[in-house]
Amino acid sequence: MAIDLLSDIRPRQYHWTICVRISRIWEFHGRSDDEEIKHLDLVIIDKKGTSMYVEIPPDSIPFLKHHLQEGKIVVIKKFVVEQAKPTYRVVQNPYMIKLNKRTEITPVEPEPAIFPKVTCMLTPFSELEQHRNLKDKFLDVIGQIVAVLNVANFHTAAGKTQTRRTVTLRDISGMTVNLSLAGSRAIEFDGDAIYELGQETPVIAIFVGTLMKGTTGQPSYLTGTSACRWYINDFQIPVIQEYYNMLPSEVDAVEKIELIDNNARQQHVEQKTLLQLKDMDPYVHLNTRLQCTVTITKLAPNQGWYYLACKICNSRSYYKNSAYKCSKDTCPCTEAEDRYKLAFMAADETYELEFVVFDQKAQQLIGKPLQRLQSMYNKFDTPSEISNLIGQRYTFIVKMSAKKSMESDEPSYDVIYIKEQFGRQPNIPVFQKTNSLTAISSSQAVQRNIPSPIPMEPKKIQRKIQHHGININDPSKMQYQHTTDNKQIEVEAYEMMKTPKETKASLDHQKDTSCKLSLQRDSCQFEDYKYFYFDHICLLSDRRSF
Repeated sequence: MAIDLLSDIRPRQYHWTICVRISRIWEFHGRSDDEEIKHLDLVIIDKKGTSMYVEIPPDSIPFLKHHLQEGKIVVIKKFVVEQAKPTYRVVQNPYMIKLNKRTEITPVEPEPAIFPKVTCMLTPFSELEQHRNLKDKFLDVIGQIVAVLNVANFHTAAGKTQTRRTVTLRDISGMTVNLSLAGSRAIEFDGDAIYELGQETPVIAIFVGTLMKGTTGQPSYLTGTSACRWYINDFQIPVIQEYYNMLPSEVDAVEKIELIDNNARQQHVEQKTLLQLKDMDPYVHLNTRLQCTVTITKLAPNQGWYYLACKICNSRSYYKNSAYKCSKDTCPCTEAEDRYKLAFMAADETYELEFVVFDQKAQQLIGKPLQRLQSMYNKFDTPSEISNLIGQRYTFIVKMSAKKSMESDEPSYDVIYIKEQFGRQPNIPVFQKTNSLTAISSSQAVQRNIPSPIPMEPKKIQRKIQHHGININDPSKMQYQHTTDNKQIEVEAYEMMKTPKETKASLDHQKDTSCKLSLQRDSCQFEDYKYFYFDHICLLSDRRSF
């Protein structure tokens, strides 16, 4: 039987036969574990070390999944070769494979004694920042684990509780970066075992399938996704042995750090009136989370309720010359999708300001997914589901929108968490806007980020000559999750002009509804970690297969 190498296969030919090891397997469900599986994904590697991404559609999974086991060598026939996807590439190969119901998978027995097991393309820590918030490819890194945080629960943008754990990595030159593992990834990573091992010997790890995240003015961090795997002190992988040999004779032991969970974090969010929010300095409070209780008074004029967004960076995208083009000059993406963006005015008894919600948070307010409304309404119509928000009262946790707040007299705020819903109010607040704030208390910086390692002298351990690797089981059924930065454009806000008498009359009749629905939704980001730069050793930038 003739076996084709992965480097030789091309699209538009259908009689390939390949012999490969299944290096990784994971399920992709979309943005939520509650969603149905979108496809089953694999990374395969042949005897020459060439790797390729494989995708199995949902209707073919029942026919093929029982033939697939991570680490096994198999022969695969009857598949389709396609161009690789432009986003979320796990390996650097221009082609990908799609399996189907007719695909034949046969295990190889006995397995060859020499056959690569792991494939990765290591990115130096010094180059990670240039990949921040990009979705073109996953990143693979290697480093010494110097700290592990406990598992803690946080609320996602979709209002669901998510388990998270952070691991701190350090490279040879002392640069550190934090890796956030979410959901089952956080649970499956045995932090206690790593801590115990790290008291006796350096812990060297390769993490594959990560993304670099961050916001303006905040340190960046890596995130573990459903495609993420880790290889810890596996000295059969040459690059881990090489890295270990380069360590100094005395290194820091692994630290264990307690993480503050979402409930404790929210206790630090300061309640503000809108008049106080209006006079916040965006250069001082841009990344500060604040809480306010408001009633939606009207929709922002001429804003629409969704926009065409770049699939990589979520900036506005345009259709030009028969292709989509991102408005961000440095973004190469040519794919776009519609995305909720709802701007509205809201008021309390002191003032009225603009608020913006995106994606899942907008869906929480509206109660229907974007595609459902698009099937019911024209783009230029205002759906009744959206206009019905006028008069509804909420407690929001918000932060300033950078561009709008810095370029306008009045700030605009992004809703990052819908804390409580009070229902429809009998009266909508109206008032005469003023330009000065007579009395305002100074706001406190919100403790919203993962605590940095405690500044204390670390325990020192001796690097030994020989070590035995430990087996860390890596999960294969995980939801793919990501966070993106929202991009806003300027909007016009007009004043509701009422006399002071009318304002007082309206406020006197305002009532609070007795029923409160706690939604407990938050968009928690792992930030505020120090980021250092250095010139990484050459060998880590090479593509490796083992």
